[in-house]
Amino acid sequence: MENHTLWKKFVHGDKEALTLIFQIYFDELFSFGHKLTRNTGIVEDSMQDMFFRLWKNRSNLGEINHIKCYLLKALRHHIYDNLSWKNRFVNCDNPPEELFEIEFSHEDFLISEQLNQETREKLIDILNELTVSQREAIYLRYFKGYDFKSIAEIMAINVQSVRNAIHRGLLAMRELGGNGENLKVNGKQLNRKERDKQ
Repeated sequence: MENHTLWKKFVHGDKEALTLIFQIYFDELFSFGHKLTRNTGIVEDSMQDMFFRLWKNRSNLGEINHIKCYLLKALRHHIYDNLSWKNRFVNCDNPPEELFEIEFSHEDFLISEQLNQETREKLIDILNELTVSQREAIYLRYFKGYDFKSIAEIMAINVQSVRNAIHRGLLAMRELGGNGENLKVNGKQLNRKERDKQ
């Protein structure tokens, strides 16, 4: 069954369609949620909240062009709300996205054998020192393969802001990796030529 047909059935009150949507997108949603926060309980609660509210408000949803992006954006919103509630007594003037805990590790990157252990450690450290929005944009672009328009939808920002976040993040990566020839993310070369293709 086409996913858009499935969505229409869900909007019209088909509970089996809701179950199928949950099954189809569960892995992608959970993976993204767990990237935003390491608190598995918050991810699971946020997913439950999201699907509950989707079902409750289904008659107002209408047609969705990109179901997965819509769900990721909705989950991101619910995780933010739950993190805000958890941290409600903490005085913090940071931007909303600073509540997210996006971090990179050795498992996230495919790095040339020419890079020694010390350089790898420095690379991971620099990436994790980027702003949260830069880390999130890079994650969605290079690990999940989303285009700029989809990333903008998920992050609720404009396309130019996505481009700027990724560009600045790549500059930091290239600064550590020299000319970038030895640096790969998810099998994709991160040199100037690749950056300019974006």
